[in-house]
Amino acid sequence: MPPALTPALLFLVQAILLIAGPFLLWRLCGVKHVAPMVVIQILFGIALGPSGLGNVAPGLWGALFAPASLAPLSGLALLAVVFFAFLTGLHLDVDELRGRGRGFVAVSLSSMLVPTLLGGALGLWIAGAFPGMAGPKAEPWLFAAGFGICVGVTALPVLGAILREMGLLEERVGRLALGYAAVNDALLWVLITAVLAWAAGGAEGLSGVAMVAVLGFAYLALTELVARPLLSRLLDRVAPDGRVGDTAVVVTCTALLASAAVTELIGLHYILGAFVAGTVVPRRLAAAVLDRLEHFATLVLLPFFFTLTGLKVDLDLAASAQWWVFALATVTTLVGKTLGTALPARLTGESWRDSWRLGALMPCKGLMEVIVLTILLEAGVLSGACFSAMVLMAVTATALTQPMTLLVGRVARVADPCRQQGLHG
Repeated sequence: MPPALTPALLFLVQAILLIAGPFLLWRLCGVKHVAPMVVIQILFGIALGPSGLGNVAPGLWGALFAPASLAPLSGLALLAVVFFAFLTGLHLDVDELRGRGRGFVAVSLSSMLVPTLLGGALGLWIAGAFPGMAGPKAEPWLFAAGFGICVGVTALPVLGAILREMGLLEERVGRLALGYAAVNDALLWVLITAVLAWAAGGAEGLSGVAMVAVLGFAYLALTELVARPLLSRLLDRVAPDGRVGDTAVVVTCTALLASAAVTELIGLHYILGAFVAGTVVPRRLAAAVLDRLEHFATLVLLPFFFTLTGLKVDLDLAASAQWWVFALATVTTLVGKTLGTALPARLTGESWRDSWRLGALMPCKGLMEVIVLTILLEAGVLSGACFSAMVLMAVTATALTQPMTLLVGRVARVADPCRQQGLHG
């Protein structure tokens, strides 16, 4: 490392590169109309990892991302994920999901459970065919459960961004897709909590799993019965007019960090606590809190998380097992999410065009998938090789969401008049 490159200067160079690089690529190079920014950020992080810059310019990569220089990035990455999980919880409005009918519930559950079960079956096969894909703490059934969850994920915030870019937020199909994604996110945290409890209690058997589960449910009960009304009263006092000022931001962030700390303490993951904290913020203030925190968290903090993710991604072109896992997981995700949404939607009365568009939207993964993969990697459920393959799957599925939706919409628009003419003929 050159003598002039002090730790402070190195961090500033890293920050400029990570914050400005993906945004400029997305905004100025015409990529904005091809893929959402989260895809560019993830790819940018992978490009800076050992699979990209590490291969092309190992000297430069070692100077910029030597292990000693990553400690500041780790703290910022943790903070980024905590805030993103919190913002995801803010996006989830449980009240909007009530009263939508049995058809909505059926499609929501099917869109998550069908691909999760297919992914679980694939994961069980992979555990036997490619044993190196399972993490050090995962026996086959635990690995299969974690793998299935990764296949079943839909990312609510990224899907919202894609719908906004496509002009579908005001259409019925867009609102339905967001509703399905919200239920998917809620189910995701239930399932990931169960897997984490399973992994955390592995050494102690069923008693360990039961203890973590009991503590987790106790935390949720206290959050609903105590933390929600307390936070509501505090925010009513510091933000009576609905404006989120400095005091309200501090109160909200303190509640967020405290919730994350509690779930980490009881053996679950701090991300779960951050997500739950977002769901208990009063809905009247959710939009104002998002306005204060979302841009800074997604544009400034998240690139640090993607960098550390990219540094963990090591794609070996000669490792056929890794590419088999990527290919099979991608196909299972696209087929499971699309059919698991489109067919039930059609059975509940949606048109073929809207059904297929809904199915094409639901494979959207984005950052939520990367967070889940990181959780499972840290918990020892996935190996580094499997993590790398699944990150690539997440990028591929997210990048395909918009073109697939446009394609099926056009095909269905042409097919419907032809079908009607055939019926009349």
